[in-house]
Amino acid sequence: MTTGGCLCGTVRYELTGEIHDFYHCHCSICRKCQGAVYLTYASVERSGFHLLAGEDSLATYRSSPALKRRFCRHCGCHLFAELGNEISLSVGTLDDGADPGGREGRERHIFWESRCGWYEPDDALEKVTEFGS
Repeated sequence: MTTGGCLCGTVRYELTGEIHDFYHCHCSICRKCQGAVYLTYASVERSGFHLLAGEDSLATYRSSPALKRRFCRHCGCHLFAELGNEISLSVGTLDDGADPGGREGRERHIFWESRCGWYEPDDALEKVTEFGS
């Protein structure tokens, strides 16, 4: 069982489903949301993601009509995003730097053209211009 949560510990979750997508998003929205050069997500079907505590402490920000970003109201930690029947969790919120799995053949950089011009990842991962490419 893989668990995670926010910075202050109010919101806690567990993963019981398998990761089916793994990506490093370089879009300007994710950079601002996380305050980092890019945001790493692992995606799982909604049925494989369970809130254990703090549901009433979650705030929502719609960065697009279809995407709901979920944050802890207390510490501001961006925990996950909801898109249809999918949860894309911020990998950095996993406990103890846990590996969510699901990277083999799925890990890639997305919105590559939007990346910060001064940062070039030193890896051989696929680099695509949009989500789902």
